Amino acid sequence: MDESNTTLWLARHGQSEWNHSGRVTGRLDPALSAKGHEQATALAECLRDDGLDAIYVSGLRRTEQTAAPAAQATGAPVRRIVALDEIGMGELEGRWRDERDPAAQALWAQWKAQPWLFTVPGGEPFADFAGRVQAALRAILRQHEGRRVLIVGHGATNRVLLGTLLEWPCERWSEIRPRNKLVYQLRLGGVVPDISTIRLGGRHSGRREPGFVTQ
Repeated sequence: MDESNTTLWLARHGQSEWNHSGRVTGRLDPALSAKGHEQATALAECLRDDGLDAIYVSGLRRTEQTAAPAAQATGAPVRRIVALDEIGMGELEGRWRDERDPAAQALWAQWKAQPWLFTVPGGEPFADFAGRVQAALRAILRQHEGRRVLIVGHGATNRVLLGTLLEWPCERWSEIRPRNKLVYQLRLGGVVPDISTIRLGGRHSGRREPGFVTQ
């Protein structure tokens, strides 16, 4: 994508109550955990002086709660796009993804291995999911060319956003593991986006590292 002089920040929502307890969330709507609220505050501190023009969130409250401190710190309006919602996980939603529910654990492992090929029963096919997220991204870039925008998404949502912006084939998207504790800054307009990683929380909060970091 070539959107000259546009700067995007991509953040995953802070830790949710279900992330913390080990449940599959999908398009269900738990709130942030205490740690998630701390990560939201750290995100706001990192972006306070960056002059954001807009903040986009999904239709799920964990993204809205994550974005709220940044909106207050920067004065940027928050805009809600349901197309940025997490992928629908069908019969896995609300279930434990570990040994407490062996059947769910097996389905979860199968989906994690090749999410673009395997659809959870009752869930959303990855191609349909990626299509809606990419359409939302195109709309945001058209509306904010040359601007500075924060998108607060979800694990799978941000995998699609980053994979698309970096122009990686979907077979490589498994290498993209968006974390609650990392936010990515992308400067668009070059042959390849200039990407850097910013850490949130802890003694290294606010530290910027060149390139795409996943740990």
